[in-house]
Amino acid sequence: MHPMIKGIVWLRNDLRISDHPAISRALRECDEVLFAYVFDDRVWNSKNGVSRISGFRARFLLESLAELQEQVRDRGGKIEFLQGRTVDQLSKLIKEYGASRCYAQREDAWEETQDEKHLAEICELILAEGKGLFENHDLPFDLNKLPGVFSSFRRKVEKNLSIRPLMEVPDSLPCTWDECHELPTLKDLGVDEVSSDERQVLSFHGGETAGHQWLKQWIWERDCLKSYKETRNGMVGSDYSSKLSPWLSTGCLSAVQVYWEIKKYEEERVANESTYWLFFELLWREFFRFVSRLNGPKLFWRSGIKEADGTRPKGDPKTLQRWKEGRTANDFVNANMIELAKSGWMSNRGRQNVASYLIHDLGQDWLAGARHFEHLLLDYDPCSNYGNWMYLAGVGNDPRPVRAFNLEKQAEYYDPDHKFRTLWLCN
Repeated sequence: MHPMIKGIVWLRNDLRISDHPAISRALRECDEVLFAYVFDDRVWNSKNGVSRISGFRARFLLESLAELQEQVRDRGGKIEFLQGRTVDQLSKLIKEYGASRCYAQREDAWEETQDEKHLAEICELILAEGKGLFENHDLPFDLNKLPGVFSSFRRKVEKNLSIRPLMEVPDSLPCTWDECHELPTLKDLGVDEVSSDERQVLSFHGGETAGHQWLKQWIWERDCLKSYKETRNGMVGSDYSSKLSPWLSTGCLSAVQVYWEIKKYEEERVANESTYWLFFELLWREFFRFVSRLNGPKLFWRSGIKEADGTRPKGDPKTLQRWKEGRTANDFVNANMIELAKSGWMSNRGRQNVASYLIHDLGQDWLAGARHFEHLLLDYDPCSNYGNWMYLAGVGNDPRPVRAFNLEKQAEYYDPDHKFRTLWLCN
């Protein structure tokens, strides 16, 4: 008999049981696997009184983990929930469990890739695809030749594009380990409870089941995909855009699952500009993933990936605070900022406008705005968030030196009847 091969599946932004390349490979190569999730101190412990995660995202994440734990246990598996620095906690668990290797989804942002580097020095770390639609080896160019603008990236990757097939849900997840650490509560993690606001666009609930239910409802039952290109810039209600980003950012849904659902819809109902546009926006996520992977820590520098003039404004704390609280001279900006504070959500149109206003009208630090979004956004993703903020600040991938919005025209066009502003400024 060969000795039992044990593996750790390190959960990150991949909180699902279906279409999961790291789990599939671990089960092929190991006799049993133990799942592990780490609540890293860098995110969960407030630094200088400023937390990197709000109650909205924290609640969504815990809901997602609770469902995943149930799915894993139903198949005979176990999850350990750890708190501390990721590499330290995983290295201890690997030794205690007697694992010979660790499996994980490959990530793109700087802290995550540094964790991969340091863990690989301690154990055999096997990284799998799963974060996006494709990986480095699928690109028609070397990563260091990544186009600097999205349009060029899109044209190149769309030629001979091949997306991997979906992976099956495992029937069993054998594990002999006795769980030592339960899923913590918000209180355990030092995060304040948040209450839902009846004005929010959707009652977001974390977990793979909720993600698939909303995907099915929005695409098939409400039939919203066929007109998505025309409605995507709406600001009130649940149907105007897909609202899939919270489940994509946590990995409750994979981008590949969304891609094949689009293809199924195109085959069974209609293929048009709107169905393409949802795929087009998945490609934006891919672009910022590779921008982040190529540029590492520069994504979080004030000078950005362009390493622009280091004298860029650091801003005024009082002005920044008024922007955060929705107390500026612009009611369109204020309504969006209040929606974010009260619900953890803001439309894509709103995000572009409030960012432009902070940077170009108020003359403030884009990095402070990006960090505020990181704290509050339900669908926070480091690559897309910081990539978009850099873009608008002129230190990222925008070929224009300045991309400033005319807020008066934007409000007039996207909220002509003041419905959105009335909704969020009423009290």
